[in-house]
Amino acid sequence: MSEVKKKQLLYMQLRDSILADYKDKPYYSPLPGERELCDIYSVSRPTVRKALEILEDEGCTIRLTGKGAFFIGNKEFVDANNDMRFSDIAFYNQVSLRGDYTSSKVLLQKIEIADKEVAVMLRLPKNAKVFHLERLRYINGKLYSLANAYIPYELCPELTEYDFSDRSLHNTLCQYGHVPFKADKTIEISKASEYDAMHLDLKPGDPISISSTVTYDEQGNMLEYAVTRADAYKTLIQMQVYNQDHVKDKVMREKRQ
Repeated sequence: MSEVKKKQLLYMQLRDSILADYKDKPYYSPLPGERELCDIYSVSRPTVRKALEILEDEGCTIRLTGKGAFFIGNKEFVDANNDMRFSDIAFYNQVSLRGDYTSSKVLLQKIEIADKEVAVMLRLPKNAKVFHLERLRYINGKLYSLANAYIPYELCPELTEYDFSDRSLHNTLCQYGHVPFKADKTIEISKASEYDAMHLDLKPGDPISISSTVTYDEQGNMLEYAVTRADAYKTLIQMQVYNQDHVKDKVMREKRQ
């Protein structure tokens, strides 16, 4: 085996080892520094850097300036009150973790005064400003949804500086210390308006699914209100539902550990 091939295998092996070692750790767990990772896994620093680069590209880790790297992939959130288990909140990470790729076409990206609906959902005062991002989302190159996201402007003014054509909005928020922790989501079936139909390649009146989501950080602060529209026949919802006693037992076991 050539030396180049051996090095390639090494950083992929390290990537797999980190995923395996962190799969049961809490969301947003910190990774050791590069030197410590070298000692733990007995590899060189270039190997560590390449493995971390791959993990970040795959949406499994995120690096915060001055704080290091954190693990955000392959995680599930358990809410004992709702008895449901959700996959990663971010659409970008959901798609990446199942081996597919996502891209976006930005239709609108601006600062605006929150309308009544957005202000109510984000509990904002009158005339509060929000960062509004509207995108067409694609999975493996195929149109999937029309998505509108609203972020309180004061939360992260830096969002205006980024191109979200191929960038995760949630992962960008994480870079500024605003880490999505849980989301309240409602899904309904409605009829496509002329605007929806034009962008989703449908006919007005065709059935669409409308997903409304409010995302919070661990302290309960609202980070985002999002409305996503998609062809109802292309919408796939996956979840695991547990009996209350099952969830309580699991929570108690985790606490004892």
